[in-house]
Amino acid sequence: MIWGLFGLIFTVILLAVLITKKDLRRALPVALVTIVGIIAFFAWYQDHELGQSKQRITPAEIELAEMRLTEAGRGLKDLSGRLRNHSPHYTLMEVVLRISIEDCLGDGHCEVVDQTTVTLKPKIPPGQARDVRERAYFKSTVQLRGEQRQRFEVVSTRSQ
Repeated sequence: MIWGLFGLIFTVILLAVLITKKDLRRALPVALVTIVGIIAFFAWYQDHELGQSKQRITPAEIELAEMRLTEAGRGLKDLSGRLRNHSPHYTLMEVVLRISIEDCLGDGHCEVVDQTTVTLKPKIPPGQARDVRERAYFKSTVQLRGEQRQRFEVVSTRSQ
């Protein structure tokens, strides 16, 4: 895409010189204004496309199956499981997960004692699933008073 942009800018400069009949003093402002316009359009388009890619697949269309954390030492945990893309049209390119570790006491009350986010880039076509593995870092060293529970939530997605 960047080479296409350079080619377009070069073409604009050549056209500006030809249109102004080889008068460089008149061609330069025309070329500069056109180039700034082209760059602004490409910047707007990329921002617009990024925004659209984050709205095509909703978090509800992503299924988290068999998600688990295993201890890797020093605050690191290995995250593994399966992601299913239930979108009928779009390929899932990125998922941001919020992982919460809860301390659940005997009375059914649970409180979050640590939380982190993990970005996964699995590339899952519509209606398919992929196994994922990633490292997650947790800052807290809280001693649990009850049973540990893990909660996984899809925060955002990006699609193609």
